[in-house]
Amino acid sequence: MSIVVVIISLVLLITLHELGHFYFAKKFDVEVEEFGIGIPPRLFGKKIGETIYSVNLLPLGGFVRMVGEDEKVKNPRSFSEKPIWQRAIILIAGVVSFWLVAVFIFATVSFGWGFMTEVPEEAEADSFLFVNFIEEDFENGFEIQDTIKRVNGREVVTVNEFKEAVEDGEKVTIVRGSEEKEIDISEMGNIADLIEVRRVAMERMNGLEAASFGVSQTVNVTRLQAGGLWMALRGAVTGEGLPEGMEIGGPIMIGGMAVSALDRSLGDYLMFVGIIATVLAFMNILPIPALDGGRLLFLLVEKIKGGPIPQEVEQKINAVFFLLLISLMLVITARDFYLYIMH
Repeated sequence: MSIVVVIISLVLLITLHELGHFYFAKKFDVEVEEFGIGIPPRLFGKKIGETIYSVNLLPLGGFVRMVGEDEKVKNPRSFSEKPIWQRAIILIAGVVSFWLVAVFIFATVSFGWGFMTEVPEEAEADSFLFVNFIEEDFENGFEIQDTIKRVNGREVVTVNEFKEAVEDGEKVTIVRGSEEKEIDISEMGNIADLIEVRRVAMERMNGLEAASFGVSQTVNVTRLQAGGLWMALRGAVTGEGLPEGMEIGGPIMIGGMAVSALDRSLGDYLMFVGIIATVLAFMNILPIPALDGGRLLFLLVEKIKGGPIPQEVEQKINAVFFLLLISLMLVITARDFYLYIMH
């Protein structure tokens, strides 16, 4: 059931992205031949007006097929005949849709569930202990975001209480999602040196605060993506590799993280979906041919040189980068399968 929920969520995200393209294509009177959910082959479709609305076999994608999108068509309703500024808005609308979805999700979670804030040790507040960090390669049964409930059957509320209790402790009771578990720590030494816990509370925001938080969280996640990409590229050029703690993953790893978030709580899962929406927006806006950002780059070149890039050249560049992206995704997916399924 968790996997089904994750797939439906991804389909909804992609559909909202394509609706951004679709809405502005219609607004600027571009003829839309097909609005597709999923990647062909087509399972079924229905033509309403001039547009076929289809559901396709592979659920991880979607598309809006416009007249004149991939080739120049002499037609006043052709995408290729529209002014550059209208074509740019149609292309960027899908990216903006992702960002708007992220803002809405972050705002909804902070308003409905609350947002985790750190509580001082001395404060009298309704709080809980939260596993924030685990030493690398320490196999102990703990997971980041576990909630610490008891040590040796005694409730612990502050970080200091936890550190004192585990010095001679034998069992730690944690809550993971809706499940309560006991972890034997008698053979682990002082786990306070191996895991980091924080005292936190859930703080709900009012409507205005939630809206502001939604915007700021979307901006912050986007900035983190930009910084992560820069560090990854720098590591590739210098031969240093990825920075410590950074990991590149594909659908299998992301799916596993999504299922884990859903198992913890609906609020955690929605936050994860918001992050994914922001990541998809950032990736799509990159000036890479075959992505929305790449097509915007071609429009910029057209504006600067006063005419479009030859159609054959643009198609070949897009085809090469599409194959490179698909190949990269297959490699990452195969790696994920080996790491997370076979092991």
